[in-house]
Amino acid sequence: MRKHDVRLDIIQVEATSQEIKAAIPSDGEMVRIARTFQALADPTRCKIILALTRHELCVNDLALVVGASASGVSHHLKGLKDIRLVKFRRDGNTIYYSIDDAHVGNLFREVFSHLDHVDNQLPDHQPQAAEVALANQAWKGV
Repeated sequence: MRKHDVRLDIIQVEATSQEIKAAIPSDGEMVRIARTFQALADPTRCKIILALTRHELCVNDLALVVGASASGVSHHLKGLKDIRLVKFRRDGNTIYYSIDDAHVGNLFREVFSHLDHVDNQLPDHQPQAAEVALANQAWKGV
C-alpha cells in the first residue's frame, strides 16, 4: 500500500488534478480502507477494540465487559481478526485477544480528539512547520 497522507486545509499545495488523482489510493486499497471503517461502524465492535486497548482479554471476559454474548463477541472477533484489527495468542486452552498494533488504538485517540473538538467547538490544531513540510513532500510525491 502506498503511503497516503491526509492533506490539511491549512497547507497550500499547488497540484494539478492529475497529481491529486495519482495520490488517491487504488480501488483495491480503497476497498481495504472501506472494510476497516465498516468494521468500526458497529458499537459492539468498537467496545471490543476499546477494551482490548486496555488489556488482552479472552472471549468470556470480553463478553462481560461489552455486555454481549460470548458467541456474539466471538463472531465479531473473527471479522476483526480477518482485517487485522485484533490478534490472538493461545495460553493452554484459553485464547487471549489484543489489538493488532498501536495504529488501532491511535484511530480511536483521533476520533476522541475530533469529538472533543466538535463537542467543545475547539479550533483545529495548527500543524508545526515540520509537519507542513512533510505533508507537502508526501503530497508532491517526494
